[in-house]
Amino acid sequence: MKKILIVLLCFILMGCGYDEYDMPDDVILTNNENKYKVFDELKIKDLIKETNVEIINEDETIVTGLVGDRLATIEYNYHGRKYKYDMIYHISDDIEPLVLSYTKTITIKKGDDVYPCSKINYIDNYDRHPSCTIEGDYDTTKIGSYTLKYVITDSSNNTVEKGLTLKVLKEYPKDNSKPETPKETPKDEIEDMIQKYKTTDNEIGIDVSRWQGDIDYEAVKNAGVSFVIMRMGVHNGPDETLTMDSKFQQNIENAKKAGLKVGVYVYTTALSQDEAIDHAKWVIKELKKATLDFPIAFDWENWSYIKDYEVSMHDMQEIYKAFAKEITKNDYEAMLYGSKYYLENIWGDISDKVWLAHYTEQTSYAGKYQLWQLSNIGKVPGIKGDVDLDIYYPNK
Repeated sequence: MKKILIVLLCFILMGCGYDEYDMPDDVILTNNENKYKVFDELKIKDLIKETNVEIINEDETIVTGLVGDRLATIEYNYHGRKYKYDMIYHISDDIEPLVLSYTKTITIKKGDDVYPCSKINYIDNYDRHPSCTIEGDYDTTKIGSYTLKYVITDSSNNTVEKGLTLKVLKEYPKDNSKPETPKETPKDEIEDMIQKYKTTDNEIGIDVSRWQGDIDYEAVKNAGVSFVIMRMGVHNGPDETLTMDSKFQQNIENAKKAGLKVGVYVYTTALSQDEAIDHAKWVIKELKKATLDFPIAFDWENWSYIKDYEVSMHDMQEIYKAFAKEITKNDYEAMLYGSKYYLENIWGDISDKVWLAHYTEQTSYAGKYQLWQLSNIGKVPGIKGDVDLDIYYPNK
């Protein structure tokens, strides 16, 4: 009798041999079979085409950051019991690498070494190591002009091609041209800019760094400027240390004293989320809870070296997000600074606070932005030399 009770107890505890991965015959659970893109925002429910059971984890986020076949475990209820089913889904990447710059014509002397792939700069949305090859034949020991192609290929075999002409000469041509006298570029006078752009819905301001030297902020304010965004931190490369702009303390004290609204930006070359977080922590520490009138701006501009840094567009976006998250944890807001091209082609819509740089009379940028840096050749009383001019749209 005792043995029978033990056996019955085991059956009760083990569910009479119940296997949570053994799908009952009348359960319907089919794959959507959609083609999902890398970094898509997906949940368990997006994978399912048809089912007749309750999905327990339908709102669970699934991994889309790796290309290839992936496995998601679906949990469901059936007659009061919890079951699991492993569903395979496929993540693909069909976006070609982005070429940022390249040399269209390379001229060398006969017999010289040439490395054409060093003359093109690119980045991919997913792959950190796209490859560069040269399509076409050439011989650096023979004089001639060779029509070639750069071919940039990512890990999913997405390719982009750019034309290249390689010229092999007997001797480099002599430069007999006379240097041209540089033409004086007309400056953007602050009074003209105010007259042209100032409305009841915006404010006119400047952004500065140590390059503007000592600034007379009383004169700046009297000229009609209402705010100043100043560089706080400088990080010029991966091997450098984030340091304070030598004029920052002077700028923020004198600007506030003159009654101007103030904001700060950090020029950074952070190449990882951890480094971006460290930079954000440095900013918070050095601000010492100072009151700001604008979000703290993240300024990343070292695009000419991006191929050498071996990061993807997605990496760059996550780097900014890490910075912004750390900033907002400390009761400040974050803002992304970028030119029109990089906002459109690299950053996308990852930030709802944007400082647009576009030197033109009327920007064609279609995204959302609160600050517009429209000139880098501004002339403002109280500042020697050129200064950046900005418009702030508080209601955008």
